[in-house]
Amino acid sequence: MKSVIFSSRRIRQLVHNVLGGWLLTSNTSDNDAELDWIPLTTHSRAEIERCTPWQRYLSLVQVLELRYPDALLPILPPVTSQSGSLANNEAREVATTIDRQVSNVADIEMVKRKADDELIRALRQDDVCRRLASLAMRPYRATIETTTSITTETKSVKTSMGDGMSGSNLISNKLCSSTPVQTEKHESSENIQTTLLEQLPHNRLLRRISRMWKYALILPSLKDAKAFYRVPTNPAEIVATKRSKRHQNDANYPYQISIIMPAFYEKGSHLIAKLTKALETSNDPDEIEVVIVDAGGCTDLEKVVSLSSNEKQFGKISIISFTDGGGRGPCLNFGAANATGRILTFCHSDTTLPKHWDRSIVSTLEHDGMDDDDLFQLGKMRSNSCAFAFGIDTSPAGLAMPFTATSQSTSASTSSYFPPGIRAVEATANLRTHLYSLPYGDQVLTLHACVFHFLGGFPDQCLMEDYELVSLLRRRAALLDGVYPNGQMKLNRISYEKVAITPGPPALCSPRRWQKFGVMYTTFTNSRLVSLYAGVRRMSADELFQLYYGKDPPKRSSTDSPWEIELKQLVGDVARLDEDWVVT
Repeated sequence: MKSVIFSSRRIRQLVHNVLGGWLLTSNTSDNDAELDWIPLTTHSRAEIERCTPWQRYLSLVQVLELRYPDALLPILPPVTSQSGSLANNEAREVATTIDRQVSNVADIEMVKRKADDELIRALRQDDVCRRLASLAMRPYRATIETTTSITTETKSVKTSMGDGMSGSNLISNKLCSSTPVQTEKHESSENIQTTLLEQLPHNRLLRRISRMWKYALILPSLKDAKAFYRVPTNPAEIVATKRSKRHQNDANYPYQISIIMPAFYEKGSHLIAKLTKALETSNDPDEIEVVIVDAGGCTDLEKVVSLSSNEKQFGKISIISFTDGGGRGPCLNFGAANATGRILTFCHSDTTLPKHWDRSIVSTLEHDGMDDDDLFQLGKMRSNSCAFAFGIDTSPAGLAMPFTATSQSTSASTSSYFPPGIRAVEATANLRTHLYSLPYGDQVLTLHACVFHFLGGFPDQCLMEDYELVSLLRRRAALLDGVYPNGQMKLNRISYEKVAITPGPPALCSPRRWQKFGVMYTTFTNSRLVSLYAGVRRMSADELFQLYYGKDPPKRSSTDSPWEIELKQLVGDVARLDEDWVVT
């Protein structure tokens, strides 16, 4: 039996690696627990390093106590001393309350079910609880120190075997010889992969969370995704905005698609050219919202809101200012938090969208109107995200796009230089995309808004934010099997989700980086950055930024992520339990 389980596990790992799992996980990790574990949300490296899993667990308990106290009721038994008496008055009051509620076995089961329902609600609907649970339950490396004592006996015979010694005298001398005992202590340490649940196997809350993990992973249903509407909780400072005539008097219209476009040192005329192309190639621009996030250094962005082409207009165009710093990840999350569309399309400012792009996105993500039950009956996988194939804009306009849009360097351009080998870049990128389902950010990564927020969005870091989000999506596609929204199990499916590549023409990104640095150098640099980030070195995003750009990453207004700021406001800097609180 063990050999069968071992073989099945190894085969699963082999298939996972062939499908590209080695591209999304650390090359140094061969531990089954880490390979088979699926986090609830994305996490930045800084979030993982700031606190231990135990500290995150304590914070989770405090948040549950404040927001979902019913979820903790069954794990707070009466505190008793060795003599059986209650430890203090507070515990006695708790015990009395519980005794009244659980007067019989049926009541106990009812309270447990209610607590489980409340806990799963917290894990699925509360962003802070989801993130804390994901960080608390994650596999981590721990150093185990052991001390080994080795006892030896050394026999020494103090006698002389000279002439005239009889055998009896020899035996007598041996019996009377001294036998000193020597004890040697050897200290050693071992670095192992473990989890908080393995270290605390009797912790009832950890066991309950582990039992509910597969249900906490289930995405919001397609029905919920199509009906999702989110009003920005902390509206950003709007630099400029304009609605189409159709939505002139409807400030809260639920748009079908929101384009999130970060802009850093971009010129308004270049964004107008890109968005005009997107407007002309869209099928229903009135259902599209454009959110341009000004991260600094841009010029003439206000002109973009007046964009129109052949009497076609986007439903809404907004320009919002992002001043918190931290790089592209926080910038994209900021734009998503201020978008109202049910689908979020993250488009770089130098990317050109293909023809009928909006129809292709909706068709791919929403499966031409099918719901989860339809997919279940047909044995089809749901698209948890989608992206376009990769292309490079080698048109005259694309080749002539300038590097920057600063007022000091507006004259800088690339003329029409066509770098040799650029078609090979397209071919290898599409091989990676289609073979490994591994698109990057310049391929217009798109998700349902509720799925994006459910998975935690982009990690709060300056680089590799798209890599981390796609890694989580691919991990779910590779490992999440047998769990469906209606609670049924279907074990003959390999996977329930997939990262879909939208059929049709590719999205075209600007060739300016290949023009500036050359194909070989750019390709080598990109591969090296991924290797340094996900390989043996495991460099941080800030270190990669310094290496790639030769300067410090954009200064942040706070070292903490937005959800950590909310957590500190709720429970303080360090989550601690009272000394008389018993963790069970």
